[in-house]
Amino acid sequence: MKSTKKLFRTAVTGMLAVSMLLPNSLAVYQAKVKADSLYLRETPGGEIITTLPQNTVVAVLNNSNSWFKIMVNGKEGYVRGEYLGGTTTTDFAVGTAKIVCDTTVNFRSQPNTSSSVLASLKNGTVVNVTGVQSNWYKVTYNGKTGYVHPDYISFSGTQSTSSNTGSSTTNNSTVSEPIVPSTNAVSYTGTSEKRAEVLDYAAQFLGTPYVYGGSTPSGFDCSGFTSYVFANTVGSIPRVAQSQFDATTRVALEDLEPGDLVFFGSSPSSISHVGIYVGDDTFIHSPHTGEVVKYEPLTGSYLNRFQGGGRVIFD
Repeated sequence: MKSTKKLFRTAVTGMLAVSMLLPNSLAVYQAKVKADSLYLRETPGGEIITTLPQNTVVAVLNNSNSWFKIMVNGKEGYVRGEYLGGTTTTDFAVGTAKIVCDTTVNFRSQPNTSSSVLASLKNGTVVNVTGVQSNWYKVTYNGKTGYVHPDYISFSGTQSTSSNTGSSTTNNSTVSEPIVPSTNAVSYTGTSEKRAEVLDYAAQFLGTPYVYGGSTPSGFDCSGFTSYVFANTVGSIPRVAQSQFDATTRVALEDLEPGDLVFFGSSPSSISHVGIYVGDDTFIHSPHTGEVVKYEPLTGSYLNRFQGGGRVIFD
């Protein structure tokens, strides 16, 4: 992004001093906002959900890069990590969440895959997350306490507990709705056979859950999805988003064609996300944990972070 708005001001400590206070990587812990105020965003550098006042307590879900994924008051989003400080804790009120999976996910007695299964939780099941242990969420459900892996937990759209039906029109109005085409794919009249093949193949995975590091139909991350689609249609491309960007031919926004890759990040040398352009300013991608493969408009924060298209198919 060309300009970075500095809405917030740091208290006293710099980035290095703050980072020494915080645990590393994927540990979930409690932290406080140290700036005068801080934007909570839908995606790193994306649309603003709300403004957090100084000393707001948040749950840090992932601090593996400069944008920390957090949860606060039932809302999940991203903030700049240098404006948080705090100490590690394992038990605190995280909030109501729901299960996100293809069919069911195991609700286990201990935070590991070898422990006994207390129940099989269906997609959309509402649970209460009370803490974390060994990078698994500590969860209560039907009077039982157990553990669910974070890849299958979403805090989006679960503020209201008045209904179990899981309506998609919740009070989370800042979350953009995916574009749902009338058939299983966006109309791409005049597109070549190879490009149509890529788009048709990609569309069959709509609804597949995001899984960090995933590259199979049981779960994809962003570049796992694109590399899988291309490998099974017109030819293999590199696995990682940055490598895909580096290996493909640059295409300007106005010259994008269906089947081109679209890349997002803070700069051409810092690509953090990738999808497949389908036409009509729309792309298909696997967004992030708690989400599924879906169509998305190439507008707003995505347009702001757009670093170029990547052409693989030459007609």
